[in-house]
Amino acid sequence: MKVQELQKFGIDPEVIKIWVKKESPVLLPIQEEAIKQYKILEGNDLLVSAPTSSGKTFLGEIAALYNIFRRRKVLYLVPLKALAEEKYKDFYEKYDGFGIKVVLSTGDRSEYDAAILQGDFQLAVLVFEKMNRLLIRNKGIINHCGLVIIDEIQMTTDDTRGANLEMLLTQILASREKTSQNVQLIGLSAVIGHVNQLDRWLGMTVLASDKRPVELQEGILTRDGTFKYREFLSGQVGIEKFPEFVPDPRINLRSPEGRKEYQYRRLAHVVSHLVQQGEQVLIFRKWKGLTRETAFRLGMDLNLPPAQEALSALKDVENSVSKELLMAALSHGVAFHNADLSSEERRVIEEYFKEKDSKIRVVCATSTLAMGLNLPVNTVIIHDMEKPDPDAKTFQEVPLSTTEYKSMSGRAGRFGIQNKGRSILFADTPAQFSIFWRNYIDGEFPKMSSHLAHSNLLQETLLLIASELCSTQEEVLGFFRRSYAGYLHWNQSREIGAHEPVSLQNKVERALKVCAENGLIKETSVGEWKPTKLGKICALQGVSIFSFLNLLQLLPEVNPLDYHPWELLFLATHNREIEELYFRLSLAAFESGEYPRAVQDLNPPNWVTLLKKSEELLGDRYETTRHLKMSLVLLDWMEGIDLREIEFKYNKDYPDKAYGGVIRSLAENSSWMLETLAEIADAKQYDAEFVRGLKILSRRVLYGVREEEVELAELRVPGLTRENLHRLAQWGYTSLEAFAEAEIGDLQRIIPRELALQMKEALQRKLTQGERQRMESQRLRLEKLGLDASPLMNLYRSADLKSFAESVANLIRNLKREWVLQRVGKSEEGVDYILRPDRRDPVVGRPAAPLRIKDPGAPYVPLDERGPEPGAGNKEPLPTPGSKLQAPGFLRILPPQEKEISLEHIAEILSVAANYIPASIVLVGKPGFSRGATEEVQQLSQAYSVNIQLIPAQELGERYVEVLEGQRSLNRLFE
Repeated sequence: MKVQELQKFGIDPEVIKIWVKKESPVLLPIQEEAIKQYKILEGNDLLVSAPTSSGKTFLGEIAALYNIFRRRKVLYLVPLKALAEEKYKDFYEKYDGFGIKVVLSTGDRSEYDAAILQGDFQLAVLVFEKMNRLLIRNKGIINHCGLVIIDEIQMTTDDTRGANLEMLLTQILASREKTSQNVQLIGLSAVIGHVNQLDRWLGMTVLASDKRPVELQEGILTRDGTFKYREFLSGQVGIEKFPEFVPDPRINLRSPEGRKEYQYRRLAHVVSHLVQQGEQVLIFRKWKGLTRETAFRLGMDLNLPPAQEALSALKDVENSVSKELLMAALSHGVAFHNADLSSEERRVIEEYFKEKDSKIRVVCATSTLAMGLNLPVNTVIIHDMEKPDPDAKTFQEVPLSTTEYKSMSGRAGRFGIQNKGRSILFADTPAQFSIFWRNYIDGEFPKMSSHLAHSNLLQETLLLIASELCSTQEEVLGFFRRSYAGYLHWNQSREIGAHEPVSLQNKVERALKVCAENGLIKETSVGEWKPTKLGKICALQGVSIFSFLNLLQLLPEVNPLDYHPWELLFLATHNREIEELYFRLSLAAFESGEYPRAVQDLNPPNWVTLLKKSEELLGDRYETTRHLKMSLVLLDWMEGIDLREIEFKYNKDYPDKAYGGVIRSLAENSSWMLETLAEIADAKQYDAEFVRGLKILSRRVLYGVREEEVELAELRVPGLTRENLHRLAQWGYTSLEAFAEAEIGDLQRIIPRELALQMKEALQRKLTQGERQRMESQRLRLEKLGLDASPLMNLYRSADLKSFAESVANLIRNLKREWVLQRVGKSEEGVDYILRPDRRDPVVGRPAAPLRIKDPGAPYVPLDERGPEPGAGNKEPLPTPGSKLQAPGFLRILPPQEKEISLEHIAEILSVAANYIPASIVLVGKPGFSRGATEEVQQLSQAYSVNIQLIPAQELGERYVEVLEGQRSLNRLFE
């Protein structure tokens, strides 16, 4: 089936062109089967289980666009932030130019959250956890969508994300049951060995395929150079001969160092052969350090030509240990890819590795690269068959699972790029060969299972109460029985088994008790459970209850009227989620006391009590010192200190270890906790300035910048480093407005021209999206009130002075029906109105005070019919307005896009307005006013003791809606 044939399903020809160019002119078998036999474009729910490279993702994309062209919104849900960023980038680049609104929401990307909550999107990409959090704020999100796509749905079996995904899926099912709207579900999964009733629970039809568009040879390479493989598609077993590897007899294979050296030389021998054959190679290592070490050594040993374009692209990236090693490896055509690299560094590696005739011939990566990232490669080498156990309290390794192996091996051979792929394991003995073949080449795909079944249900119960999905114990029990765990276990006559002695009811009772005892929920007089303010915050922020309670206990130790930022950083590190980071503190550094001394030198007002409370919570002075180190790193980070300098300062005991990834992860975690602290402080009615300080600190920590650099950092432009932001701030570019007004010629003297252009484009998108989001929010609020939104929409749609002035006048008349808005003048400078009462004062219910003019006895004469006014153009103060004037007397509507107001212009406005002695002068502009104009007006307003207000059109629209909602009094329309 040709992609062109999708036009008959209503897909626009322009989108078809995009697909033909970016994907393929012909659909893959699984895509054609899903459309023709499984009727995926007719609303049928489908669970697609297929290997990597089979075309699952594009199948979901086709269904998404089909729904969008039928005015239905689409949610695309993924497990990982990196995967969400990649999908968003791909969808945005394909469809934004066509006019499809694509948005993104992850733990640290919230700029589109309001749009998602209000339904102002067409395709939204979200991570599982963030979707759960947004549903707490608006349970109706799903009901307003036509399609929900769950990528990597097999993650229900995952230890860390399985319970979150299952809760999300259960909410989707519950939401579908309560509405007549048919929301389509599509689940995308790697090959599943046994569906285990997941399809029945979800009500999905299964489309299972073990076909790949490109053949994959999975095999094992032995010492003598024999590569025995089995073809994934045909099942045929074959042998390929590699040059024999002869180990150096001087290597002592009995020692750990000797075995490590032997394994590296064997790897280098094979990689050298493959590269000489013109292949690109992807090597998976179990640790970040091993990816760096392997890439660096291979670069030196293979001595390939430099990847010059990638090197040039990385030139301006912030300095770090990882960057230095990466540049060294790239100078010999090799790279590594791990969590220590910045997103910009990873983007460069991915982009240049994919290029035709790429100079990057080898990439060494950690297994996290295996999920979802589309890197075309001929051969995958899985070097390590064990990995660190993330659940072990002390260091311990466990074998790779079959699932992990299949995910990594499946990276080899990509459709449209290679004819076949090859994955290689190494075996030194017949026993190893047999074990690896049985468990990996012949290994069975996993059976689906529920991780929620093994949860204590504490976090999940709070989520249900906070989202108001459930309000009684019976409703909570009913929800869990509706889950996959309930379908498999809790709805049966028996529980999970001997290893699960606690019943579902006991778990829920305990969860409710713990939440209530800690003030997160409360029971009403009628026996219903309701979330407290704090409980709602905990659930909305997605913070573990344990961490949330730690923050609650530590916050009172900080004096909101006298504190140092370090105190809040230190407080924020006390959370369970941070323990997922491998943040080191050497015994020597602990015993030296350098970090307590550093804090003592800072001398924060509350540091003694904070340290004492920390030791009580952590139960260990070593742990408190480790958290001290974290907070000091964060303090330097947000002050913009060079990353390489921070690594050197705090990593002296591990000088060859990269620290950048840990620092960035620490910053993301702490930013999250600081945001949570701000919400807690606000709920507890702390001083508003303290709450504001917490929010600013959260953003500073996230980006690692000073306060004046935050606005531009939030543009998130690739290549916009902290150093670039600092240079811009030094030249006065500390706000979006200041940057918008800057000329490219001026900017390119500070930062690279291409970066300046990208920032300008990002700023334009942000401003456009911001106006659109606000417009849609205001429109939706009016529609919920059952009111006509057309006067408001005309305000946003008006493009010239005439239509803009009419829209503003109509908006005001729509509110102040007892008042007369009278036009008194029009010129190129704007349209002038006076606002005067008609008959009775609607505010006080008595005859209205007449609008005061200079000669109270003279009849009113419109401005354009008068002769020259004596003294016009003077800068004398306006007369004091009368006390009975209840509304602004003078209104000037400025031409759209006029952001600047000169001194001469202000003088002219004052002169004209003086004819009517108004209580205030209001200038309405679109979209808004420059910072310079605002400052000029403020200064003149103070100098002349006149109330002059600048109101952007968006702000006027907001005030209009607030008045109709009853949130703002009519008199305060122009305050």
